[in-house]
Amino acid sequence: MTLDDNGFMTWPASGKLLVGYTATDVGEDALRLGIALARGRDVSLEIVMIIPEDNVFGGVYPHQRGYGSILERQLATWLDEAAQMVPPDIHATTRLYPGDSEENGLLSSADELDCDLIIIGGRRGSIFPRFEMGSCANALLHSANRPVVLAPKNYSDEGPIARMTSFFGPQPGANNLVRHSVDRASRRGIPLRLISLYVDSESRTKQRPETVERALKEFAGPVSTTLAMDMIRRGEATAVAATGKTVEDAISGIEWHENDIAVVGSSRLAVKGRLFIGSTTTKILRHIPVPLVVIPSGYVRTYEKGDPDG
Repeated sequence: MTLDDNGFMTWPASGKLLVGYTATDVGEDALRLGIALARGRDVSLEIVMIIPEDNVFGGVYPHQRGYGSILERQLATWLDEAAQMVPPDIHATTRLYPGDSEENGLLSSADELDCDLIIIGGRRGSIFPRFEMGSCANALLHSANRPVVLAPKNYSDEGPIARMTSFFGPQPGANNLVRHSVDRASRRGIPLRLISLYVDSESRTKQRPETVERALKEFAGPVSTTLAMDMIRRGEATAVAATGKTVEDAISGIEWHENDIAVVGSSRLAVKGRLFIGSTTTKILRHIPVPLVVIPSGYVRTYEKGDPDG
């Protein structure tokens, strides 16, 4: 981690995207999203399935060695099937990785492989899509040290990602969120839509900003505002306001297109460098039909010249 010229904490990017895969519809949603994110970019997929550590089953199953062999063969078969879903123009590696839980295994493998983000399946309308993924998603969304990307139920967009939408508001961390969104959209060469989200029932400010530019200055700070306004003046970004008495009311009129993706930040409870999903983000997740990226507090991933571009 380093500080850039504007004082933002930055991490060098590896160009590796970790897909938390399971042999379920939820796992296939995550893999399809990974393919969409990688398509047309100089990045690679790490498709990971978590295998229980040996000590998890110690003393429970009398034929521990035989059970492990059968389990590993089955997981390897599922990974082979996953690999066949990846188009030939995208580089992907499949791996079995041990863990005492799915979430800990994904976090450890992301650290060891130096992946830029973790992609998991998540059912639209609920943060707990299925039993096997629900507890994992919940744990990652409250502890991960890198962005977590949630695929909606039955995700089928083929990519590449065509537009990014960034929700920002009066919550702390808007400066990093806007800075990160500007950087990602610019490097992908896609339009950025900045949405100033102001919910009457949740805002701690007495008066909503009169314009989106005013909202940027008030919530995102001078540096991020300058970067965002430069994109807007070049015709590469737009800025709109979404207001209402509730989150659902505020975002109900937002239109979405194929290959869209949305980005949000962590709540004020997040430890610096860690992810912690807040109530506003949880409500956004329940009401939008596109993948959602949740970034840790204080997070800006950077690419140096010549590095992979994702």
